[in-house]
Amino acid sequence: MGTENMEQVIIYGAGARGKGIYQFFANYGKEDAIAGFCDVNHEQLPALNGKKVMSFAEASGCGLPFLISITDTDVDAVIQMIEKQNGQWLRLDDMAGFFGKDRVSFNRDFCAFFHINGMDGYFTSAEGMLEGFWWEGSPFLKKFEKLNLENVIELACGRGRHVPRYLHKAGKVTLVDILEENIAACRNRFQTEQNISYYRNNGYNLEKLASEEYTALFCYDAMVHFEMMDIYEYLKDIYRVLVPGGMAVLHHSNNTADYKASFANAPNGRSFMSKELFAYLAYRAGFEVVEQEVIDWGVQNLDCISLVRKAK
Repeated sequence: MGTENMEQVIIYGAGARGKGIYQFFANYGKEDAIAGFCDVNHEQLPALNGKKVMSFAEASGCGLPFLISITDTDVDAVIQMIEKQNGQWLRLDDMAGFFGKDRVSFNRDFCAFFHINGMDGYFTSAEGMLEGFWWEGSPFLKKFEKLNLENVIELACGRGRHVPRYLHKAGKVTLVDILEENIAACRNRFQTEQNISYYRNNGYNLEKLASEEYTALFCYDAMVHFEMMDIYEYLKDIYRVLVPGGMAVLHHSNNTADYKASFANAPNGRSFMSKELFAYLAYRAGFEVVEQEVIDWGVQNLDCISLVRKAK
């Protein structure tokens, strides 16, 4: 259904993601489009941002579409319940037209926004979850050790949790992130380091970085959320900025269970992508695919690590 002229919806799910969706609407001055929330725990939940948390029966009586915020295994059951009542339901990125955006830019904006709001706890806990990347024998480390760190880019650096693990081995380091909050946090964290530069980018390319100047690039635990079209734009620009023979290690989704998958609606926020699709995109961008390894990430075979090289 078209959403450009939609007036109101009810968010199904009043947890962290549901609250985040409300805040996303409010950020665009569209909080009045949220009529309320629906949640199985409605009796224990107070109103959120002045919006009532309703039972399914009460919410169904409003005659408004349900905007699904949950991404767990209960989604299919919830959708069946709504359809049984002849109700309408939407995924978050079905609302792209309501915001005057296409699905790709909408998902990119929501992913960035969600990582600003309520993610301090995640970034703090992530500091203690590094061994999967850096322990001896890690599939990440095996590929990372093949990079020439003379002039390296870390894409989607977050708050800089990986930097201490490789900084002493690197010549120049460029930290790139779409969020100014993350860049500011890194500037503060590494203010005494002389070999780090910072770049807030647009979330789909590296347009302000010079061509054929960087020896390596890597991206961990972030590209898994990127839209496929954004990944292709990145791959083309990564190819541009790398020196001949330069390599990149990229951690991406291997989720093809649902072609509509995105950070906004998929379990674990994994967008639609696969080992094979990534290899195709990398090849089309000019890269040689050196090696790929499918890995588990809570879910079997959920992710992939790809090492690609620009021809000499």
